[in-house]
Amino acid sequence: DLACDLQLSHGFAAPKKMLQSSSHVRLLSPVSSPQGLAPATFLICNLLLAVLTIKPPAHSAGYRAIPLLPPNGSGKPGFTLLPAHQLGIDFTNHLSDSRVRKFQNSMNGCGVAAGDFNGDGWCDLFFCNKDGPSALFRATGAGSFANVTALTGTAVTNQISAGAAFADLNGDGRLDLFVSSFGGPNALLLQEADGQFTDTTAPSGLVGRTGSTSMAMGDLDGDGDLDLYLCNFGTLSVLRDGGQVSTRMVNGKPVVTGRYAAKIKIIDGLMVEFGEPDAVYWNDGSGRFTAANWGESFLDEDGKPYLVQPDFGLAVQIRDTNGDGLPDIYV
Repeated sequence: DLACDLQLSHGFAAPKKMLQSSSHVRLLSPVSSPQGLAPATFLICNLLLAVLTIKPPAHSAGYRAIPLLPPNGSGKPGFTLLPAHQLGIDFTNHLSDSRVRKFQNSMNGCGVAAGDFNGDGWCDLFFCNKDGPSALFRATGAGSFANVTALTGTAVTNQISAGAAFADLNGDGRLDLFVSSFGGPNALLLQEADGQFTDTTAPSGLVGRTGSTSMAMGDLDGDGDLDLYLCNFGTLSVLRDGGQVSTRMVNGKPVVTGRYAAKIKIIDGLMVEFGEPDAVYWNDGSGRFTAANWGESFLDEDGKPYLVQPDFGLAVQIRDTNGDGLPDIYV
């Protein structure tokens, strides 16, 4: 139920990866909350909650907003650490030693999604789990939460859940849930009228098997629905997990050959490993997605077709960074 002014960029170069699109649109669309990373092993979740003074919500087409102000007279905004048992959040992100030994990249942690999925005005929380069932906790409105994972069908136990975001992806006014997976498959859960979630991953087109981390949604092509930018880090780390790397001399310099030629480069005499390229998916408005062709959809700072590069993608935001009325992508 949050909103952001999403805008596409032209000719703006950022220090990391700033991608530009040739479309023009100004649209208010609901977007997900930023993703937070949690430690990889045995995380007991504690939440920092603040007592905030709020004004009545401002409503407009497609969003609502509430200004957050510090408590009257205190002059000292801050947070109070509340124990998990008081909040009703009993959750642990497990990661077994055997999985770590097989895939060291799995130690990157996992995310949390926040959103009012049932429309009662309170922010609910979804926690990812890399070695067990994830969990959805519904805010009760009394400073506590209730575990509604089984009731809503959101455990997603068939994957190594890494990141998550709430967003209305099929335009029915209800928040859906997308959960990325380390090594796939990802999970797209569309919310039904009764508050339960239905797994529509296969027909949605989001069935990749990359080492995904976090994601962001925004109307990148200006057709009135939310498209998806998916960060990919990489499932296998050859130089850390182990693997046979072949090299040969080319023009007097060593180069990597064979299956890892695109993943590992020799730079200044050292082997440097790259991650997986990120992905953009166009939404048709019903929650079905098609992978974007980078060169056809995005331009670099010189106005040439952008060629996506393999990289270790961790976090992404879609915001109007330069105030031109178009959504920019910062990774």
